[in-house]
Amino acid sequence: MNNILEKSMPIDEAARYLGVSKMTLRRWDASGKLKASFLSPGSHRYYLLSDLQKFTRGLYRIAEEWAQAETATEPSAEFYSATNDRFKTRLERMALEIADVPTLTPISALISSAAGEIGNNSFDHNLGNWPDLPGVFFAYDLAKRVIVLADRGVGVLATLRRIEPKLADDEDALRLAFTKIITARAPEHRGNGLKYVREAINLANARLSFRSGNTELTIVKGEMNIKKAAPIRGTLTMINF
Repeated sequence: MNNILEKSMPIDEAARYLGVSKMTLRRWDASGKLKASFLSPGSHRYYLLSDLQKFTRGLYRIAEEWAQAETATEPSAEFYSATNDRFKTRLERMALEIADVPTLTPISALISSAAGEIGNNSFDHNLGNWPDLPGVFFAYDLAKRVIVLADRGVGVLATLRRIEPKLADDEDALRLAFTKIITARAPEHRGNGLKYVREAINLANARLSFRSGNTELTIVKGEMNIKKAAPIRGTLTMINF
C-alpha cells in the first residue's frame, strides 16, 4: 500500500493536476470516463499518477477523432463550448490559472491570447456556415503545458477562398493565413488573426501544431513548416508551452 500511495494522489490533488473540479472527477468516475485508481479503506478516491498521465496525453487524440468523425457528436461538456460566450468564459478561467503559475506568468498573456484568437476564429469564420455541429473543442492541461482546440467548421481553405478564390489547396491557404495580411477592409479581415498567433507563439517560445483539411502547419523555435496530414473537418490545434 505504501508503494501505491507514493505514486498516487487524493481526489483534490488529482483535480488540480487535471485542471477540473472534484465534482467533475466524481462524475467521470461514475460514468467510467476516468475511474479512480483505487479507494482507501475509508472509501476516498485516489488516482495513480500514471493513470492521470495516460488520460491527459489523450486530449489531442480525443479532439482529433472528433474532428475526423463522419457524424458529429457533442464532446464531453468539460471540453465543449457550443457558443462563443461559453468559450470566452472558459478562456478567461484558463488565463487566470496560467497567470497563477509563477513560471508561466511572463508568457501567460501571449499563450492565452493565442488560444483565444484561434477559438474566436472558429466562431467568426463559421458564422452561419457550420456544416453540422457548431462550437469548439477546448481542453487544456497545465501540468503538461498543453492546450487543444478543434472545430468542425468549413476550414481555412474554404474561408480564405471567399477573398482569394484562386487558392489552390490547404497548403497554400495555411501559408497565406500565417504569413500575409489578406485585407484590412472590414468585414473581410478573415484569417489575419493567425499572423498574430504566429507572433505570440514565437515570443512565448512555444510550439504550435495547426491542422486544416489535409495539411499541418507547425511552428517550433520560430521555424514554420508545412506538411501533409490525415484529413480533418475544420481545424485542429495544439499549443505546447
